[in-house]
Amino acid sequence: MKFILVLVTLFNIILASTCYCEIIDRIVAYVENQAITLRDFELFSTDIKKRIPDIKNDEIVELLINRTLLLRKAKEIFFEGKDEELINNYIDLKIKSKIIVPDSKIRDYYEEHKNIFKDKAYYSVRDEIEKYLFEKELNIKLKEYIKELRETSEIKIVFIP
Repeated sequence: MKFILVLVTLFNIILASTCYCEIIDRIVAYVENQAITLRDFELFSTDIKKRIPDIKNDEIVELLINRTLLLRKAKEIFFEGKDEELINNYIDLKIKSKIIVPDSKIRDYYEEHKNIFKDKAYYSVRDEIEKYLFEKELNIKLKEYIKELRETSEIKIVFIP
């Protein structure tokens, strides 16, 4: 009996020394049932820090969550394409297509900011103003839409790298 006990113990020691666990990837956050991994964070972080060097890690996690929410919605409509392409197409369809900048708003902006435009005529800067007002409205609508998505989704941040 002692021999079997010694043999089992020896077997366990040998087995334990040959088996080891390795963490392959950590979870940074969950969006519904989808995990955002540390590898996802690192890839996204490398890319975004090229454009925004001073961005903080918690802001990157928030951007990844927003991106995941938008991508999830985009995949409900569009079935094929790269992630960025799907997100852009979704934003075009759901948000940009509903934004109209009336000429009166463009004219009002020009009148209120004539000092910026100096001696430039309205028609020479009209397109520039329209683009600016469109982007401004797009940012407002996109923030509202993402806020709405976040309120109706289960999101859990596990840790900030």
